[in-house]
Amino acid sequence: MGCLLKKETIVDVSNQLRANGKKVILTHGAFDLFHIGHAELLKRSKKMGDYLIVGVDTDNRIKEYKKVTRPVITLEQRTEILLENKSIDFVFYIKDEEPINDPSFMELYALMFPNIVTCGFSFPFLNDFKSRSKYLRGIDAIPISHQYDNFQSTTKIIDKIRQY
Repeated sequence: MGCLLKKETIVDVSNQLRANGKKVILTHGAFDLFHIGHAELLKRSKKMGDYLIVGVDTDNRIKEYKKVTRPVITLEQRTEILLENKSIDFVFYIKDEEPINDPSFMELYALMFPNIVTCGFSFPFLNDFKSRSKYLRGIDAIPISHQYDNFQSTTKIIDKIRQY
């Protein structure tokens, strides 16, 4: 079972773990309507290191980059689901006031200094993500691929429900 920490605390924890020779993996996103694609991303991310840290976007952040009708599941419920996932060690919130853009993510990565940052193939900044490693010395950026990439997403689930 994971542990929910404040962003300031998770930055310290991440840096201390890495300083002690532990391999720290970071991923982040909405994790709305948790599905097999999310589970695969988390499972494969965890296999890359000793500790998996997950940033979860607040409801207002998701409304900014998805649709006003999203998220379907509230932050509190999404957090509980993530905390129960056996792959996750720590969860923190990516709050409303943090910009939704690539420079904001780069700043987050530099602060936390994980060994690896992972993302799924539906990550909005995937093209930028692939080139991040060269700017973040000592941090690898790795898109995670799995067998459900092409047919499973929260948006596809919502669209399928709307068809009925």
